[in-house]
Amino acid sequence: MTISIAMNVEVKTLVDITETKKNKHNCPDKLLVLQQANFNTFFQTLSLRFNPYYDASPVLARKELTEEDGFGSEYKGMHNVWTFMFRLETAVAGLDIEAIKDDFDLVPIIKNLNESIVINTSAFRTKDKQSTNIVFNRVDNTTE
Repeated sequence: MTISIAMNVEVKTLVDITETKKNKHNCPDKLLVLQQANFNTFFQTLSLRFNPYYDASPVLARKELTEEDGFGSEYKGMHNVWTFMFRLETAVAGLDIEAIKDDFDLVPIIKNLNESIVINTSAFRTKDKQSTNIVFNRVDNTTE
């Protein structure tokens, strides 16, 4: 009998992680290719430590940012926010949001896609109080 530990996570980011399923071999639209590259970077970073699963692609919404959202203090007002729900599974105990933040901090991204923020450092930022552009929240925790 194998025990699987799972955690449902919601990520909100100000970085364009639109999943287009396009690449330079099947699409001449550079924007769509670069958006997919950011999604691939996001998903591969998650996959370093966990087995991620998801049912729906990230969803883009225009939203008034509040302090409760957890983004850096330099981001205020109406902005594009990508929300993505996924499930992480592992056979090893110790699923931890802090570990995910550690993995993502300063991972390079492609900027100037459909973001509404100015990104000075082309990277996911999880630890800088002024420029945090990606936030992870545990939705629930289950053991099966």
